[in-house]
Amino acid sequence: MRKPLAFLLFIHLFISCSSSEIIDEEIIEQPEIIGCVDENVGNVTEEDNIVINHATDPIVWEGYFTDDEVEISYTKPAGTLDETETFGFIFNKVDECLKVDRAFKFYDGKEFDISAVTQMKVEEFYIKKYEKDELFAGIVVYQDPHDKQFYSQKFWVNLSEKSMTESPKLFSECLEDKLPIDVDMNSDDIVDYQLTFEKTVDVGNTPNYNRYTIKLISTNEDKNEILSPIRNNSPYTVIFEPPFTSENTRQYFNGVKNQLDVFYEFDEPYSNYNYFLGNKLTYFEVLNNAKEDYFLVKMTYNDASYYGWIHFEFNSKDCKVEVKSTFLNPIEDKHVSLN
Repeated sequence: MRKPLAFLLFIHLFISCSSSEIIDEEIIEQPEIIGCVDENVGNVTEEDNIVINHATDPIVWEGYFTDDEVEISYTKPAGTLDETETFGFIFNKVDECLKVDRAFKFYDGKEFDISAVTQMKVEEFYIKKYEKDELFAGIVVYQDPHDKQFYSQKFWVNLSEKSMTESPKLFSECLEDKLPIDVDMNSDDIVDYQLTFEKTVDVGNTPNYNRYTIKLISTNEDKNEILSPIRNNSPYTVIFEPPFTSENTRQYFNGVKNQLDVFYEFDEPYSNYNYFLGNKLTYFEVLNNAKEDYFLVKMTYNDASYYGWIHFEFNSKDCKVEVKSTFLNPIEDKHVSLN
């Protein structure tokens, strides 16, 4: 049953003035909603292509069509460091009408934060004007997945044909069979370190996703240390580039930036948001500056300490990971350096 628009607007106003309640997973259980052109829909005009007015850079709706779908969205700033939020709505073509397929909110952290896509629930939508593959105008009422509030938004969108995009890269096709890489620093047939990945399945987010973290780990943290440069504030990094010396290092247990990269793999139909992070939470800038990369380590055995390095190469875009060489100084307590 279609709910009167006035009733939904009342819901929005009521919730906006009261403390919002946590709504369980039902928020993403999209009901079947099919809309056709309705002359009784309120005033929606070409000016409603603008979501947020601005003298030089207004936020506007964009729209695309395929043989089976119509997609509309708008993107607005979400912070002071160029982060953005995109609100997207996808409809299936049903004869001369449209059916809600899904809706989502995509936060793009750019180079400063983790990006994420979260499914939204469309409560209702009304079509004021629909010219197949040309124009789509109306009103959409949705619930934001984060603040749990209801919002009503008018739209007027000129549609363009959606171009084909390259299929997203899967971790299993890219790096999974190349990892882990065992590192035996002192040639005693015992693995001292591993360049490996850790998989976390996030079922609390909708859509679900797998999170793959690529990092160096120690097989014995009491004896096989991974060193970081000495500095006053975290995060303490673990990648070195020449020139360096192990004299300017220590082992940190908290606040260590030890992830080379992180890969998010979303369930369908959000797989186009699969990505390796290219931001400052990982070593994207360091790993792409064409310099040689090293880990510095300190090993203790027979009550003596030995310093060494692991020379590696990692490029997620080219699906390349390799330990190129290792060196462990055979002289007790003798630091290593590279110019």
